[in-house]
Amino acid sequence: MKVPALLSLIGGKTYSLLRDLTSPEKPAEKNFEDIVKLLKDHLSPRPSVIAERFRFNRRQQMDVESVNEYVAKLRKLAECKVKITNSEYCEFGNNLNDTLRDRIVCGLNNEQIQRQLLSKTTLTLQKAIDIAVAMETASKDTQELRDKQVSVNKLSHQHNYQQKTDTPQPSKCIRCNGKNHASADCYFKDAVCRKCNNKGHIKRACLTKGKHKFKTAKQKKYVRNVDKTESDDSDSSCGIEKLSMNSVIKADDCPILLNVRVNGKDIQMELDTGSAVSVISEEKFREIFGKQPLKSSNIKLRTYSGEKLKSVGVLDVNVEQNGQSVTCELYVVKKGTTTLFERSWLKDLKLDWKNVKSVMSVTTMKSESKSKVQAILQKYSSVFRDGIGRVKGIKANLHLNEDAKPIFCKARPVPYAMKPKIEQELENLENMGILEKVDTREWATPIVTVPKKNGNVRICGDFKVTINLKLNVDQYPLPKIEDIFASLSHGEHFSKIDLRQAYLHMEMEEKSKAYLTINTHKRLYRYNRLLYGVASAPSIWQRTMDQILQGIPGVHCILDDMIVTGKTEKEHLRNLDSVLQRLQNFGLEANFEKCKFFSDSVKYCGHEVTKEGIWKT
Repeated sequence: MKVPALLSLIGGKTYSLLRDLTSPEKPAEKNFEDIVKLLKDHLSPRPSVIAERFRFNRRQQMDVESVNEYVAKLRKLAECKVKITNSEYCEFGNNLNDTLRDRIVCGLNNEQIQRQLLSKTTLTLQKAIDIAVAMETASKDTQELRDKQVSVNKLSHQHNYQQKTDTPQPSKCIRCNGKNHASADCYFKDAVCRKCNNKGHIKRACLTKGKHKFKTAKQKKYVRNVDKTESDDSDSSCGIEKLSMNSVIKADDCPILLNVRVNGKDIQMELDTGSAVSVISEEKFREIFGKQPLKSSNIKLRTYSGEKLKSVGVLDVNVEQNGQSVTCELYVVKKGTTTLFERSWLKDLKLDWKNVKSVMSVTTMKSESKSKVQAILQKYSSVFRDGIGRVKGIKANLHLNEDAKPIFCKARPVPYAMKPKIEQELENLENMGILEKVDTREWATPIVTVPKKNGNVRICGDFKVTINLKLNVDQYPLPKIEDIFASLSHGEHFSKIDLRQAYLHMEMEEKSKAYLTINTHKRLYRYNRLLYGVASAPSIWQRTMDQILQGIPGVHCILDDMIVTGKTEKEHLRNLDSVLQRLQNFGLEANFEKCKFFSDSVKYCGHEVTKEGIWKT
């Protein structure tokens, strides 16, 4: 009896996997123990002791990492290994503290702290941590005090004669301007200068003239924006306006990209409120619009430093964005890389600034990766709109027992202080078409109100006293956490997508709407969507999400939470694009505030998921 019961409960995906593992035999021909062993060996293979210890032993302290942070990371790696099989694979046993102590001493990047720890004949784990933290704190305090000291020159009587001496004067240290030590032994050889941001000296020994004269590659700045200036010399007599570049951006500052429809062509433009005109390069213009004629331009373009930009011409174009359509001027320049969406267009076109701000708040990552993620989020900005979407092409249906008799419950009294909030929520749901007023019904369910953190309320039906007693509940298995995490083990980055009030996306069949009538202190309302509290809701929604996301690799969904990953950055971005496209096509909308994109770690179903492992939180 165990075998058929197991095969019926593991779900279609796991059964298909099991069938491949037992081929050419059928799974039903195996006994229970063999089936369990096959699945365990495949989904949870025994970890390699060498690989696990290699990850632990190669962990070094990073430059921006404090001793406490480094110790915490080591503990996490060690505890993770211990939790896997209670120390059986790692074989740390009672030597765990000694192993951590040795790794801390070997992995510290400060030689002075290492030298102090190695000088101790008896050194415990806690003692090593205390000494390292104390020395690190003292080093930071000393450096801060030295940087804040004010030097006072010595006052002495000046003789009217010069005293000659052959004694050589000690040379200054190039790192701190000190005279009592060599530059190679200077305490500040690893310090970062607060004036030029270069490593190897401090501010008082910096030779840079002016603040931030030298910049690293990441701090390099480029000029891109165009602005109007006063005309001068001969240009003013010709009625020619001058436009100069007025804004600078850092190379790692990711641009804000907008998808705009210009003369029926989709163009990706960079939002730039500092630019006086919208510009496009001639090469890009010909690529999109072909040999369309241009009007002559009466303006001159200049860069920030005064160099002239050759203007090819101007074209009156029809611009469509966010459901609006206006006629604007688009200037074509001889050379350029970025198509700019300028501030004069903003006078006639109103942007969805909330979505623009949402795209800007993507988690910190490499500039190139961040730009790609922002482009994907901007492409599917409709998925993150306020409100509740509606699943296209799929409707839910409730099946009651044949002998089910209608149950009508009276409305429950609610506190007077809650009435305005409940009435406001009912009005909002009615305006969105989620529920509608009805006069009489055979079924009526009392409501339960749940306060939200923002002060509003969520209205749920107490269906356990009505239809849940008579409902023939759909049987559809929810994915197992172990199966999901086993497939995420090779992911490098992770994205989490949270749907806003997921069940309310699902429209009900006309016959089933009558079962979802609620009785409030105002009147009767009938829900047109699936809602929380219905016993069949989790199964119906999970089946729907499996259908919507079917065929997309690297994605898993449990009810309203989705997690997306990939073995490489390119694969992850491709999977994320496919998921958002599928959500947009089916009319689903997500809560951007609860989403997280392209992160090294995410919290999912009570676990912290990272590329190094999965821990229960």
